[in-house]
Amino acid sequence: MSGFRCTATFRFRLFGAGTLLLACLFGAAARPGAALTGQIDVPSVAAPLPLQPSADPAGWSATTNLTLGWDLAHQKGVSEATTVHIASDGKSMFVRFDATQREPIAASQRSDDVSLAGDDEVWIDLWPNGSSGFFYQFVATPIGTHYESSSENTGFAPRWQSAGSVHDGGYTVTMKIPIDVLRGAKAGSGWRAQFVRLVHASGEEQVWTYGAAQTQPDDLKFAGAMNVAEAVSHPAPRLALYSLGAVAAPSAGGSTSRAGADLSVPITPTAAFFATVHPDFSNVELDQQSISPSAFQRYYSEVRPFFTQGANFFNQLNCDVCSLVTEFYTPAIPAPREGYALEGQQGQLGFAAVDAVGDARDDQASVLDYTSPDLKWNATVQRVAVTTPDLIDDVTTTGVSYSDHKHVSWYFDYGSDSGSNVLEGDDAQRYDFGGGWGSPTFAIFGSTRKIGDYYDPVDGFVQHPGIAGYALYTNKMWLFNANDALSSLSLGAILDRYQGQTQGFNQTDNALVLDTLTRSLIDFQVTVGSDYLRLSDGIMAPVSQNGFGITYHSGSQNSVNNFGQHGSSATPTSIVFNTGRYGEGRLDSWLRSSTVRAGVRGTVTLEVDDTAQWMPKAPNNIQWFERLSYAYQIDRDSSLALGIRRVDGDPPIPNGGGDCIGKCTNLSFSYHLRRRHAELYLGYGDPNTLTTTPQAILKLIYYVGAEKGT
Repeated sequence: MSGFRCTATFRFRLFGAGTLLLACLFGAAARPGAALTGQIDVPSVAAPLPLQPSADPAGWSATTNLTLGWDLAHQKGVSEATTVHIASDGKSMFVRFDATQREPIAASQRSDDVSLAGDDEVWIDLWPNGSSGFFYQFVATPIGTHYESSSENTGFAPRWQSAGSVHDGGYTVTMKIPIDVLRGAKAGSGWRAQFVRLVHASGEEQVWTYGAAQTQPDDLKFAGAMNVAEAVSHPAPRLALYSLGAVAAPSAGGSTSRAGADLSVPITPTAAFFATVHPDFSNVELDQQSISPSAFQRYYSEVRPFFTQGANFFNQLNCDVCSLVTEFYTPAIPAPREGYALEGQQGQLGFAAVDAVGDARDDQASVLDYTSPDLKWNATVQRVAVTTPDLIDDVTTTGVSYSDHKHVSWYFDYGSDSGSNVLEGDDAQRYDFGGGWGSPTFAIFGSTRKIGDYYDPVDGFVQHPGIAGYALYTNKMWLFNANDALSSLSLGAILDRYQGQTQGFNQTDNALVLDTLTRSLIDFQVTVGSDYLRLSDGIMAPVSQNGFGITYHSGSQNSVNNFGQHGSSATPTSIVFNTGRYGEGRLDSWLRSSTVRAGVRGTVTLEVDDTAQWMPKAPNNIQWFERLSYAYQIDRDSSLALGIRRVDGDPPIPNGGGDCIGKCTNLSFSYHLRRRHAELYLGYGDPNTLTTTPQAILKLIYYVGAEKGT
């Protein structure tokens, strides 16, 4: 099983120029949101407010203040006070958090615009257009280091200001958020907002407004209303020009220099056209290599900028107790020569379209979605097409879902594939129906699905085609008091039965997981169960892995839907052991990793994993994975990283991971510097490949117009 729930906001989208007109005609009018749990007025101030956290709070006397009163993680009132002040001068939003804290304050992150992990945090969620626009989040630590995100663009990284100061009994954080980076923002009462504080040591997750069924803080259904007295946003075009020089061995393509551009042009306040010409995909910095046993093909995250920009609009079908199915899997698309895209939100309609043009290949994807004004109903239709001289593939998927915002939810998805690879049209469909009942501490969900043998999109990822059956999931969580040794305990179970084309089961999984989290953030997990998969030779073979795992400096567990998985930490240490019958032998696997501080700004990560498949009638398969990396945060705008990785040996059989066979070694280095209108990258190698890419790269990006990712 790939996971319990794969949920997201549903959108109803089409491809082509008519999409924008349709969205403008039917979605331009403002619509009411879901029932609100709180409401505030954001006053106008004549001059910018002081951002020095140590300044007299009287300087914020003209603001509206509110308190965070509910601990979402433990489903009770907060144990420590947090006061928030907010105001606007029309150009910027000013926010101040005053937090009391008795636990040790965690504030280790020193570089901005890097996803924060392991620190205490405060943040504001903003929906400037309520349920008919984009979502924005601005996060800061007690020392003012910050991070931001947007539902429109995964590369959202505008320049904004934050400051933090730790003092006896707590800390203060101030923010200055430019309104120009919020698409469609204007004065009025249509805003939705949430204010959140995370206490890393205790896992306490404080929110301003909440509902009985809420499990995540950043949920629009439970956000409060906000009336902004003064706000002006003028979306501007953005042009990113890059130049690159590479010194490389002939095996890596040889030395070269090149230039290219990315362009984004606003069409409406909440819609934009963007394009790339001669795109550069040389700065791949995400190390995704692993030897964790898997009988299925591994799923990799997209890291190329053109595809990540529109990623949030696609693959938004709902799914309960899922087999992994993604109709638009962009890592399957070769690097294009140029690309064009349209994306936006107009009223209750959202839309996106992408066209990646390569050498003798064209990859197109489009999507249109609709969300009801009360946020209970969602519908989507998505189309993905691939055309080459030798192949045509066209897949369309539709879905509808419902949630009562309390306990009950359900969904139905349908997909159809056609083209050169589809030999039987009646066996190229996907049907998926499911739903269930959930609360913050208990959930039970089920689904039934059928995936045809020929439902296998060229630009998609279908973990296991040719199956029909059902899956069930349940989980119960117990939350304990602040003085107890345990913070939480959960017991979850998954069961599925899938029938293939041949007689008998094609796949069966049974899992029971007990997970405990102590007050000192030690997580202990035990898994028992069995997994069977019919292999290509027709034999129903075991692929079971059961055992235990322990993590020190774990994150917090705040939702029964996480199935025993916790939030991240900056310096975790983990040991996991699993064993079980696997193929024709027995497989023992060890995963060992630790991240430790190396001074105030540095971290060192060491990982040593091994898999040993003991075969009764064949040579044993033994493989080792070793990784050592060092990261140093120079200041808030620059950082460097050095990594070395080695894989040695043969993976277990069956193996769908595509891992190294024999010996593979990789060395990589990267340095990143960011300024207001420019970025500089210096790198060697590529940590996203199995072996070292013998090349050194120097890249400069210059931004003209709007902020990065807006």
